[in-house]
Amino acid sequence: MIYLKTSVGLELRGEDMLISSLQSNFSGGVFTHFKRVTNYRLREKEELRREINNFFKSNRLGRDNIVLGIPRRDIVLRHLDLPSEVADNLKQVIHYQVQSFEPTEEDRFYYDYALLDGNGTRKKLTVLLVMVRKALLDDHLRLLLGLGIRPIRVIGSSMGLSNIFLQSRKDMHGKTFILADLSSSALELLALRDGAFVYSREVPRESDQSWKDLILRETDEAASKMRLGSEGALEKIILAGESSEAAHEEMKIAVPDCVLLKNSIQFDIPGENKPHLQEAASALGLAFTGLVRRPSIRMNLLPAELRVRQTRWAYVPAIIFGLAIIGLLIALGFHRMAQNRILIRQLDQEIQLLKAPVERVQSLRNQADTLEQRLKSVEGLLGKRDMNLEILQELTTILPPDTFLSTYTYRDGTIQMGGSSGSSSELIPKLEKSPLLKDVVPKGPVFKDQQTGKDRFTLEAKLEK
Repeated sequence: MIYLKTSVGLELRGEDMLISSLQSNFSGGVFTHFKRVTNYRLREKEELRREINNFFKSNRLGRDNIVLGIPRRDIVLRHLDLPSEVADNLKQVIHYQVQSFEPTEEDRFYYDYALLDGNGTRKKLTVLLVMVRKALLDDHLRLLLGLGIRPIRVIGSSMGLSNIFLQSRKDMHGKTFILADLSSSALELLALRDGAFVYSREVPRESDQSWKDLILRETDEAASKMRLGSEGALEKIILAGESSEAAHEEMKIAVPDCVLLKNSIQFDIPGENKPHLQEAASALGLAFTGLVRRPSIRMNLLPAELRVRQTRWAYVPAIIFGLAIIGLLIALGFHRMAQNRILIRQLDQEIQLLKAPVERVQSLRNQADTLEQRLKSVEGLLGKRDMNLEILQELTTILPPDTFLSTYTYRDGTIQMGGSSGSSSELIPKLEKSPLLKDVVPKGPVFKDQQTGKDRFTLEAKLEK
């Protein structure tokens, strides 16, 4: 299988690290590999490094397009309503807003933001601000760098989950969806309205609490925070995560519009990865974010100095290579056209050389057809002549002098004759020798005439054509 591009999603999920690879080919994306590394922080670093290196090497995965997803508890989300007048200086305004959340130097944040749809009057701008503490993200990056991993993008894991869900949705206007990411002991519930990330909250699950009760409670809380009215009813609740299938069994009777995320994913999934699809959903969403040019939720919390920046010159080799391929394809097309023209010219020359012999053969064929028609006409005339006189003349010649015919009939090539003869036994051999007769046989018994003393006979013969 030839893959055109590879993206790896790496999710820090509790004490575990989840790695998913999504590779694209001519038919679309393929979920090719998945691995769950348990207790990654407690393990010996060299052993962990060997395990991850072996995963990338054995599966021939590159490390130049890795998207890191950090858990919800590490992220601070703020929705800001700003006057539309600040649109021209929005970046600086956001920077001031972030500084207001930083009481000390130790509490510095890395951040990014996305402009959401306005409220219809265009008097306000709604901005989604995403922040992560600098010390916390630096700690994650140092750990990964020690393992030979350098991500090109950092976002919240739930944002990757949102991107993979939204990629199969065309019309999101006026619709609200709830995504519930269920780990073994916690639930992150997030809401998407009009295709935008509008709500997220993570809560632990108590030991005696059912998934159904927890999901319904958090859904009500989200609806209250988003102020959903009768016109803003939820479309569906979508479940993902390793505990999602168990939760779906509890939810499907009470909430028919509760479905699993795997029913919305449109990638090719090999058989060995299908059992991991729900578990790997967030990591797969991170990989999808790194695979497409314009994901639905575009964020990057990675510090500017660590981001990989490609200049325009970086695309020159790819452009030259693409133009070379196009040139070769055009040359191949012209080469085939030239070959066809040469072949047509050669065929025309061969046709001209064969034209005179073909005309002679055609003339001979016409002459042969004319002679054949004449022959058939002659045969037709001969076939219509009366043969009785010739047969009677032949019989007069070959019959013995003591033989007399009393009856003679000729019909459709069959001759019957009867009479008397002094030597009837000699008649058949004599008649067989005639060039006009064949298949001479007696018809009926031969008996002696008491008055003449001769044999009375009846014979039948065929006309020799």
